[in-house]
Amino acid sequence: MLTVAAGTMDRAIRTNVKLGNGEEFHGESLFQPRNNSAADPVPLVYPGADGFDASRDCSVLRGAEVAGKVVLCESRGLSDRVEAGQTVAAYGGVGMIVMNKEAEGYTTFADAHVLPASHVSYESGSKILAYLNSTANGTASIDFKGTIIGSYPSPAVTFFSSRGPSKASPGILKPDITGPGMNILAAWAPSDSHTEFSDGGADLSFFVESGTSMSTPHLSGVAALLKSLHPDWSPAAIKSAMMTTSDAVDRTGLPIKDEQYRHATFYALGAGYVNPALAFDPGLVYDLRADDYIPYLCGLGLGDDGVTEIAHRPVACGGLRAVTEAELNYPSLIVNLLAQPIAVNRTVTNVGKASSVYTAVVDMPKDVSVTVQPPTLRFTALDEKQSFTVTVRWAGQPNVAGAEGNLKWVSDDYIVRSPLVIPAKGE
Repeated sequence: MLTVAAGTMDRAIRTNVKLGNGEEFHGESLFQPRNNSAADPVPLVYPGADGFDASRDCSVLRGAEVAGKVVLCESRGLSDRVEAGQTVAAYGGVGMIVMNKEAEGYTTFADAHVLPASHVSYESGSKILAYLNSTANGTASIDFKGTIIGSYPSPAVTFFSSRGPSKASPGILKPDITGPGMNILAAWAPSDSHTEFSDGGADLSFFVESGTSMSTPHLSGVAALLKSLHPDWSPAAIKSAMMTTSDAVDRTGLPIKDEQYRHATFYALGAGYVNPALAFDPGLVYDLRADDYIPYLCGLGLGDDGVTEIAHRPVACGGLRAVTEAELNYPSLIVNLLAQPIAVNRTVTNVGKASSVYTAVVDMPKDVSVTVQPPTLRFTALDEKQSFTVTVRWAGQPNVAGAEGNLKWVSDDYIVRSPLVIPAKGE
């Protein structure tokens, strides 16, 4: 089971909003018509100025207020942005700007709008609103720039991507990894239920969608490719290869950000953003057999019936030594550190070069002390296994906010990275 977060890419289907004061803001829209009714400056209006919630997101409009104008609408969240444009168009509006709510940050959708439109970030929306409040005769125009490659920052985690920790198993880092899940060109099953389009969208074979439902099939595809190249690899080995080779930095070399453009935590990002080219040759993997999960499941307190249901065979937990979540040979590490040091064991399997030497490199905040024994792993054959112990302790006073960092096994040819997380108190 691989838990996948949704991230953006460096591709934007760009629009450009220009205000009467000369300020310009980037946005996105899949609908980019040649005949653009909002190409020239037209009056800009915000229906939400009347204080009603239904007016802010353009659910309720008055024709005299919006006819012939570009209408500023607050985002309705994960859906109904196209429907907002339909309402604006029905009342005579010539364009629409969708502005994010604060929690949605910089995540913008490229939707198939029915009129010239632009979805802008919360920051941009706030500045557009401030402009409107500063003048009685605000204007705006919308220009279409097509597909832009190299948008920044990217990748970033989207606002709708669920965060950890896992309630069922908080000692295992979730999500596991992040994949492309924003504005994805995807196969589209024809259906009369697609209400986004006046014709039902029944003739479409491809469409742009967003969600963890888009990022997950990307990772499934990478897993399938790995299995085809390495048919003898277990599911755990494939999972490990993807996680330990994933990217923790964006295309400029800075830590990957979340939807607020703040440093994304591992509870948002997982191990990192998938890098298929590296996953095919990871160097080392953290492997598990199916039976290795049984003591872990027993340790979760699921009972004989619960574990039997999962394992599809009778299991008596009383006859097994249950293991804690930290003892499962997982590619990431969560250490619930209190006052006393905690030691965690892991085993890696060599799938890279037969003769290779790896050195442990730890990247953690200064108030955390991490010791790895042995600090060097020497392999002489493929499929050779070696074990090591990671001991974690506070270097000073315990930090209730927790800490995050990485344990890397570094050789001349590989970097095998595992997230190391000390949860905040109460997580």
